[in-house]
Amino acid sequence: MPDKSIKEMTPLERRHYSLSVRVFHATIKASIILGIAALLVGLGLYTYALINQYKGDAFDITKSAGLILDNVTGADRFSEAVMSVYYGMSEEDRQQMGTDAYHDRFSEFEDDSNYKMILAILNDFRLSSDINDIYLAMYVRDPSRLVYIADPDDKPGFVRRIGDWDNVEDREAETFLNLKWGRDGRLYDISLTKDYGWMCTAGVPVRDDTGVIVGYVLADITLTQVGEGMKTFLFQYSVTMLLVVNLIGFFMTRRMRKTLVAPINEIADAAQDYVRDRQAGIPGVDHFSMLNIKTGDELENLSLVMADMERDIADYEENLTNAVAEKERISTELDLARRIQADMLPNIFPPFPERSDLDIFASMTPAKEVGGDFYDFFLIDDSHLGLVIADVSGKGIPAALFMMIAKILVQNYSLAGQSPKDVLAILNSQICKNNREEMFVTVWLGILDLATGKLTAANAGHEYPILRQPDGQFEVIRDEHSFVIGGIEGIEYHNYELQLKPGAKLFVYTDGIPEATAENDELFGVQRTVAAINEVADQSPRCILEHLHQAVNRFVGTAPQFDDMTMLCVEYMPSAGRSKSVLKEWTLDAKVENIPLMTDQINEELEALDCPMKAQLQIDVAIDEIMSNISYYAYSPDIGKLTVRLETEDSPRALILHFIDHGRPFNPLSAGEPDTTLAATEREVGGLGIFLVKKSMDGMSYDYRDGQNILSIRKLL
Repeated sequence: MPDKSIKEMTPLERRHYSLSVRVFHATIKASIILGIAALLVGLGLYTYALINQYKGDAFDITKSAGLILDNVTGADRFSEAVMSVYYGMSEEDRQQMGTDAYHDRFSEFEDDSNYKMILAILNDFRLSSDINDIYLAMYVRDPSRLVYIADPDDKPGFVRRIGDWDNVEDREAETFLNLKWGRDGRLYDISLTKDYGWMCTAGVPVRDDTGVIVGYVLADITLTQVGEGMKTFLFQYSVTMLLVVNLIGFFMTRRMRKTLVAPINEIADAAQDYVRDRQAGIPGVDHFSMLNIKTGDELENLSLVMADMERDIADYEENLTNAVAEKERISTELDLARRIQADMLPNIFPPFPERSDLDIFASMTPAKEVGGDFYDFFLIDDSHLGLVIADVSGKGIPAALFMMIAKILVQNYSLAGQSPKDVLAILNSQICKNNREEMFVTVWLGILDLATGKLTAANAGHEYPILRQPDGQFEVIRDEHSFVIGGIEGIEYHNYELQLKPGAKLFVYTDGIPEATAENDELFGVQRTVAAINEVADQSPRCILEHLHQAVNRFVGTAPQFDDMTMLCVEYMPSAGRSKSVLKEWTLDAKVENIPLMTDQINEELEALDCPMKAQLQIDVAIDEIMSNISYYAYSPDIGKLTVRLETEDSPRALILHFIDHGRPFNPLSAGEPDTTLAATEREVGGLGIFLVKKSMDGMSYDYRDGQNILSIRKLL
């Protein structure tokens, strides 16, 4: 058999994918990343310093201009006069900015000598410095605006006359109005403008004699030169970095080939030879101990470790062979123990096919190969049924052995005619005598009188039973608890009684059901247990247990099962007080074409029984849905037989239809109910028809018995 785990590299692959090439690439990448990081830091520091320089230049210019205006002109009084006109205007008048009528309101200021002197001073500063503009203006709130008082800028499109205003960001207005000085003691704002791009506006306030701010000397300076400087810095740095990166990559690759790549290849060749010799069955060759790697680092240590590993593997393989044989032996014995335990529990259903007064089903799913839970049911005599559900502490083989002892003792004492409390007392006494392992078991034991429906039970620390009376819901019965079996010798147990009406169902279980844990550590709980079995309360005990098991599995998801899950359900169906009679039975081919014929024949019988029209229509829909499903799926692609049996029932008066086929086993009631809140296009296909039948009938059940699917519907008349 060719060795597919060893791959020889072609010359082309060595040039592109060898370790030395990858080391070179990794070195280059690391150098580039380091260079980019250094570039970003340097570029940031350079940009920060350059912007600070521009801010300082703009602020110094406005500060100088402000001092001159304060000493030479009446800039403060002029600003007050202009702003008083602005404040005296309505907002509607202000929106007329740019019109002659608007400018006429400020025309008297244009011939003012102070105004001309202010313009001259500002213009001198503008022409003698590297700024875009310097001007006298005032910020106002609500809305945030900059009102121009004197602006010497005469560039077309940027001329601002007295009283003109521009909308500004609230942030900019608040910066100047609240005098938010920077940490460097400068008053400025940087923003992105439409005409100049990024612009720094710096300024100083102009105050009147009382210290109130009446205007600001502002200077605008663009930051475009920052971008130009960044480009130059980036180009120079990139060229230098490329040269340095290539030099580093060249020397690092030479070094790595000698100290890393060559030793790794030696170890890889030794490993390859080892694998080939092992596959060829050649033992006793020391491949790794013959290596002569003297790097003085982890690679030399790796070669020594591999030499030790080669010697240890031989010993391990011998031990592993023995361990595998032992594991197979234990697995075989555990599988045998699981089958023995399963055979000890009643596992043939229905267990009493000759009796029509009860229906019972139970299941046990161990958390390990074998479990400590157990259930049991047995006829004490013709009219008394013993029911047991129990949970032994612990799991695995010890719990299974303890469980077998407890089951045998409970059944023996019950068959001897003892009451439930006496059985538990004797069981506790027997177990406490020889219980050095200090194990215990919780037990619920009930004896049902099949003639009267009276249930006599006792509870030794077990879960509460759940009972459903006919036409009701399953509810928890909080019975009287006594101490667990095997805990304390001499404990007294107590009987209690429940009256089961015809059609009542009793459900008992172990704590593996409510304590089933999802991935988020949430417990399934008793409330979810009751809700799940109430979803199928009208169905048979088998269907109830299967539905609950599916509900628990959906809730738990992929989380592991930590405890055994055991449950038992019995339906009390005494024949007294309710008589049934078979009205008619038909057997025909399970074909869609026979549905109208079957419907007509059943309708003839319904009319003879004075069946209400509403009930008859609902039964017709049910016949159509059920026969369609059987026709399409039971025997597909073949055609088989379908038997339809019509029965009547009194007390109360009702009709029962049984649909019996010999097709593949399928329980249509096991699927979850469709989400009718979704739109038809969003719902999953299937399930709606059976859902409608279930809702329209007064009872619906499924059973698979003697190779037959038996689906029954019940309708009260």
